[in-house]
Amino acid sequence: MLKHTPPSEIIQAIFDVYHGGSPMTANVARKVLQFFQHQPKSKSDDYHLSLRELDILRGLMKGYSYKLIADELDISIDTVRSHIRSIYDKLQVNSKTEAILKAIKEKLLD
Repeated sequence: MLKHTPPSEIIQAIFDVYHGGSPMTANVARKVLQFFQHQPKSKSDDYHLSLRELDILRGLMKGYSYKLIADELDISIDTVRSHIRSIYDKLQVNSKTEAILKAIKEKLLD
């Protein structure tokens, strides 16, 4: 609401909010709709996971050990650990289980 809004509209807006509504101008409603129409299609883009991190996350979901993931991707175990730390940071989780659950919930590997 703008400071030049007539008192009658302010009162109506208060009633609307009280009854669970959310009054907004047409201009604000248009901006909200535009914002939601331009959302990224891929959830993995939201977290900025690299292709390699997604591969490692797939390995974790299959129950692979760090060594098995390293062997399968032809990288060192230390590199796997480094990627896993990055995955945890990007997903804002603290464990392998949390990372797997978030990947499933957010459909990161679809």
